[in-house]
Amino acid sequence: MILIDRLRLEYRDGRQAIPVVDDLHLHIAAGESIAILGPSGCGKTSLLYAICGLVKPSSGRVIVDGQVVDRPRRDVALILQDLGLLPWKTVWKNASLSLEVGGPLSGLPFKADDEALRREWHRRRKSLFWAYFWLLVTGAWAAGHRFYLDRPFSAAVYLVTLGLGAIAGGFYWSEVQKILNSNPNADWSTRLWGGGWPQIMLFLVVLVLSSELISRLVYDLITMPRQIREANLLIAQQVQSVKPILDELGLDHTFYDRYPHQLSGGERQRVALARALATHPKVLLMDEPLAALDAFNRERIQDLLLQLWKERGFTQIIVTHDVQEAVFLGSRIIVLTERPARIKAILENPCVGTSRTSEAFYEKVLELRRELA
Repeated sequence: MILIDRLRLEYRDGRQAIPVVDDLHLHIAAGESIAILGPSGCGKTSLLYAICGLVKPSSGRVIVDGQVVDRPRRDVALILQDLGLLPWKTVWKNASLSLEVGGPLSGLPFKADDEALRREWHRRRKSLFWAYFWLLVTGAWAAGHRFYLDRPFSAAVYLVTLGLGAIAGGFYWSEVQKILNSNPNADWSTRLWGGGWPQIMLFLVVLVLSSELISRLVYDLITMPRQIREANLLIAQQVQSVKPILDELGLDHTFYDRYPHQLSGGERQRVALARALATHPKVLLMDEPLAALDAFNRERIQDLLLQLWKERGFTQIIVTHDVQEAVFLGSRIIVLTERPARIKAILENPCVGTSRTSEAFYEKVLELRRELA
């Protein structure tokens, strides 16, 4: 499934190359759960970045599912240490982000006989429709269209351009009125730029902003049917992919419209998990995802990760500093050296998912501590 072949990673500090990972070779089978431990700063996070295609190797290669990794892959999901939740997006929007960025998945929108998904689908469409309708009746049709397609930044560009055009147009008309008041019989050239350079600049600004709005409007008119079909398909697939995962993780509809600051640490962790699993990845990479949680919530999320791994069968790699967490979640445990990281030891772990209070679990924890010493 994953082959790391003589991997070397370097970072540049001016003209100096700083090795982070050196001559690392590792094979990870499909459906395996790997825990990686090592000293702080030894290159564990850089190793994850190389596997998911965010960092290119200085030498060697990473192969995932038979293909050399040279760019980010959609079937490889990464959960960052700080979770990476966007504070201005709701739980639903954060969980749907991987689908929104990557575009719709192939396949049917949703099961016709699933009433819960159908209700959520209609609710999502209705909320977007009213945002679109409100902007439509205000006259900002193009911005409303972009809001309907769930592109708020593009809609904001429309509104800002429209506002600047209105302001510049107001000043320009004021200059024209001054000319007409002083000379009612002025010819068209005098009316257009008879006020000198200020009026000429205002005229050019209005012309540019108007052409920008008109070109965007014409483009949207031409492409509107296709974009709306894609947006509706994306919404349907968000409902089908995201809603069941949020429900499975214990985040029901009462959480959908909350923001990250309104959630507990464990709830934020579940949202990050939902976002990672929304695209049904083959590989799940986690960079110390539970470091900020208290002991009680950490064990609950560990149990949840173990359950998801067993049910979904994805390949799982977790970087951690917690020895007990590594023993509980890793079917194999990789111990790395100081930077540049090399493999110091590989421990087979039959205690994965067993009781944390068992004697075998305790013995494996002691063995791992001896390797880390």
